[in-house]
Amino acid sequence: EEAEAIIKQLDGGADFQKLANEHTNDPSGKTSGGDLGWFGPGQMVPEFDKAAFALDVGKYTKEPVQTQFGWHVIKLEDKRAKQPPAFDDVKDQAKQAVIRDKYFAMVKDLRAAAKVEIPDEKLKKDVDTLEAGK
Repeated sequence: EEAEAIIKQLDGGADFQKLANEHTNDPSGKTSGGDLGWFGPGQMVPEFDKAAFALDVGKYTKEPVQTQFGWHVIKLEDKRAKQPPAFDDVKDQAKQAVIRDKYFAMVKDLRAAAKVEIPDEKLKKDVDTLEAGK
């Protein structure tokens, strides 16, 4: 009932941050206006996650959202693309990917330049079938 009353106040133009400071049961939300900061899909409980990511920027849930932590009124302030990882965190993976790609290109070139004779007809047929499927 309290969450529904908050939604009605928001519909009437009330300030979300002020209402969050007044009504939240989360101690950290009492001074942050309910701001949870940036989060991505899967970082919140499923019900909260689904409701938050269904919102357009600047909109709030028109129905209270129930989770294991209680009832919520969610307002989406902004969206942004996920920040890519720092280069130092992924440089080894990037290096391995480049080495792998160069290796496969080199093997492909070597195979194309090599003359391979397969005297066993069944084996030759199987190899031809495999190569034709690529």
